[in-house]
Amino acid sequence: MSENNLSTCTSSDYTKDTADTVGMDEEVSNSLSTSLSFSQSPILTLKSPIKLTIDENPTCSQNDALNSELLSENNLSTCTTSDYTKDTADTVGMDEEVSNSLSTSLSFSQSPILTLKSPIKLTIGLLDNVEEEADLIYTKPNTKEDNSITVLKCTNEEEYQVMDSVFPNDPVHWPETMSNEILTYFVNLGPCQPLSSDLKYNKVPTKNYGSGNIRSFHESHYFQCLPDGNLTKRTLLSYSPLLDRVFCMSCRLFGLVKAKKSFLSSKGTCDYRNIAKTIHHHECLPEHIQSEISRGLYFTRTRIDITLLKSANHQVAENREILMVIIDALLFTARPNIALRGHDESNTSMNKGNFLELLKLLSKHHGPLNSHLQKIEGKHNRVTFLSSLSQNKLLSILSEIVRSKILFDVKKSGLFSVIIDTTTDVSTLEQFTFLLRYVNDKGKIEERLVALVTSPDSTGKGMYEVFCNITEKYNINWKRDLFAQAYDGAASMQGQYSGLKTLIQNENPNALYVWCSAHLLNLVIVDTCDCCTKTKVFFGDIKALVEFMRARKRTATFVFFQNKLYPNERVRRLKRFSTTRWTSHDRVITVVYEKYAALLQSLNAIASAEDSDRESSSTAKSLSMRLSSFEFIIAMNLVKTIFAITTPVSNYLQSKSIDFIEAINLVDVAKNRLIDLRDDDKCQNLINEAKSFAKDQNLTERNFKEVRLRKKKIMPGELSRDEISSTAQDVFRSDVYFKVLDVIINSIESRFKDSREIMKDLCLLSPERLLSYSKNNSKKLPEDAFDQLAKWIHGINLQDLRVEYLAFSSSLHKLVVGLEPKQLHENVKCIQSSEDSDSSITSYEDDRQVVEKKVSVERILHILSSYNLISAFPNLYKAYKSLGTIPASSASAERSFSKVKLIKTRLRSTTGQDRLESLLILSMEKDIEINYNEAINTFAMTSDVLKKQLL
Repeated sequence: MSENNLSTCTSSDYTKDTADTVGMDEEVSNSLSTSLSFSQSPILTLKSPIKLTIDENPTCSQNDALNSELLSENNLSTCTTSDYTKDTADTVGMDEEVSNSLSTSLSFSQSPILTLKSPIKLTIGLLDNVEEEADLIYTKPNTKEDNSITVLKCTNEEEYQVMDSVFPNDPVHWPETMSNEILTYFVNLGPCQPLSSDLKYNKVPTKNYGSGNIRSFHESHYFQCLPDGNLTKRTLLSYSPLLDRVFCMSCRLFGLVKAKKSFLSSKGTCDYRNIAKTIHHHECLPEHIQSEISRGLYFTRTRIDITLLKSANHQVAENREILMVIIDALLFTARPNIALRGHDESNTSMNKGNFLELLKLLSKHHGPLNSHLQKIEGKHNRVTFLSSLSQNKLLSILSEIVRSKILFDVKKSGLFSVIIDTTTDVSTLEQFTFLLRYVNDKGKIEERLVALVTSPDSTGKGMYEVFCNITEKYNINWKRDLFAQAYDGAASMQGQYSGLKTLIQNENPNALYVWCSAHLLNLVIVDTCDCCTKTKVFFGDIKALVEFMRARKRTATFVFFQNKLYPNERVRRLKRFSTTRWTSHDRVITVVYEKYAALLQSLNAIASAEDSDRESSSTAKSLSMRLSSFEFIIAMNLVKTIFAITTPVSNYLQSKSIDFIEAINLVDVAKNRLIDLRDDDKCQNLINEAKSFAKDQNLTERNFKEVRLRKKKIMPGELSRDEISSTAQDVFRSDVYFKVLDVIINSIESRFKDSREIMKDLCLLSPERLLSYSKNNSKKLPEDAFDQLAKWIHGINLQDLRVEYLAFSSSLHKLVVGLEPKQLHENVKCIQSSEDSDSSITSYEDDRQVVEKKVSVERILHILSSYNLISAFPNLYKAYKSLGTIPASSASAERSFSKVKLIKTRLRSTTGQDRLESLLILSMEKDIEINYNEAINTFAMTSDVLKKQLL
């Protein structure tokens, strides 16, 4: 055995021929304590007290044997007798096992003896006198040059030291009992999960089970496949390269007695034929689950004293705790758009701003923060973490973490659309907002803010340059992955030659342009308001009324009469009209309709008040007369009826999750409801409601004013009068009611015409069409189904898409119902009669109706993700993913501008652009979690001083 530096002799019970041992590595793995380790190869495992004899000059081909310093108390002596001797009677309970390993151990069940780095010859025998409690002995070579061996001795109470090894976290090193320090040491090392490239010969040892069945451990077992298809790392699994066995780290380190005695915890497993089944079975054991809970509680301890014990530098740990509280305060103020800075933040100031005052409040319940604030008060310190520069750095880092998560999800999705808009802020700067819409890996439609920058040039070319700068800065491949773009109707956005959408489509022809549906519906309302004289006068009167009642004393008068006439109802106020969102008129009309009596009495009181000036009295009297007229009442009822249909649609079109098909369907439903109103009976009902309202309000004018019919003189030769006699009600029906409805219906048709062109290629993906195929399985697809879609969406197999579409539609009802079980427990006994059968049929039909109401594009994406059907329907999923990516409106951009107005107010008009962008991202994307440790580490790397204080 010259290769293994072992010599044999014929007198030994343990003998191997030289020919049998050439190149053979032998390992002994049956041990519960520590090991006598060899740097080249392991020899043997014994479970008994032994006597070790070392020959200083073994007979081998190498002459570089090392002299060993031996301790007499360890019963070690040198001799020239056999390498390994033992009597048969003395070998009871002795266990020997051989396996392959790069650097494993000769292990003993009671205590380790020695580590050797030399060619040796062993004589092993039973000891006569062995104490019951052996001392813990470790050996370690001094230096690489000095190959002498030093034997170190320490007791169990002293600090535990793991012997030198390639894998110090190998399960073979786990002692039976552990102190808190030893447990912390192994927990910090983590599970031993080496790759095959880390092992000897770059491969894992194999086992032959006969008949050519060779198995080995594979590193894929380090990961567990979750139901959503994602992989998560198994922190419980620890592989021992020394023993070629798999152990459960959680049960061994954190488990109770029963868990520690479990198979994977105590002995481990090397049965790699059934390794997956064994791991899964162990993960389901109650004692293992309890061990996992104990492990989780151990890692989530947040007491300050425990944190300080773990840290080598108490001051660093304390600074990190302080910074975590500061980050909490920053997020608390940034997310609800609360101002951070104060006008005077000096030490003598009574109000240092929301941020510093909040930290002062928190310090009463946080010891380290209180100590830090007292230490820096009134003194000049280089590190306070509270300056405006530190605030800006932290805000930028936090927003960058949020943005990086958004961009990661976008790139993982592979498809996205852009939503862009511009506005002027309070400091007259043109703000350019950039949002992305995509479908995440859970099938949920997201619209996220990525950037807010200033745009010096508001033309199409200028905005295109800003767009290119943002995409290049954040490495967004819009020429390949951009699928759609949504803007408002501005000429710089949708211009045919130099608009932003045209410049983008020149580089990416598949970037579909979508005109914001909410803006289109607003334009429809504008057309309605200006279609005839009666509606123009009505909205003019409403606007004059709102402007007149904005004064402080007049508002107080209106509130007084509301409390008097409606004591148990909420006080309402007249809000100003929005110049861009015409559906805001509906709120004003609702207040006028519901508080009509209080409003009329307020105008009369203002007109007759002695302290009112001439202009106020005149205006109040004129408005009172206008509001009391039946012409105003009937116009108010007509507009209120129309807005009751259009306002809910406009609000829903602003939803983030709404898809393009659903938006068009909502518009069509609203149009059909308006068409239903175009009826003589509906017109008469409206007139009767107006008369009833006038009667309830005790108005003198309760009907149309009768206009005297002007008679035309009959000329010679004429036999009858040419004019047709018509009443005021007929004039209202023809010139107002039908005209307004015709204008709004035609406006919807014309303004949503381009959107319907897009629908032609997507109509088969609509949930209604999908449900129609689910009801009729024999129904066939058109011959050209999805032809245009396949040209538009890259990577779709047309034939496979048709097959997947029909297969999915046939099972859609079961999939939807399966996600929402009706009851947790089924009846044990069920006696079914004919009535039960009828009820079951009725229930099935009810289920179908419920399914039809709940199915949407986002719902379909959620079904495919929840059931892990993406791999089964890859083409269908990509088609619906593309459809979900198309935005229905640009309302998210408008919401970002509303946030900008809340953040950059008149008192905060000097806010820097970077700070404004960071605050806006944190405010809009508040649902994205932030890793505080990552933020602190990034913050520490911004300067050498912070690095010294935080790392």
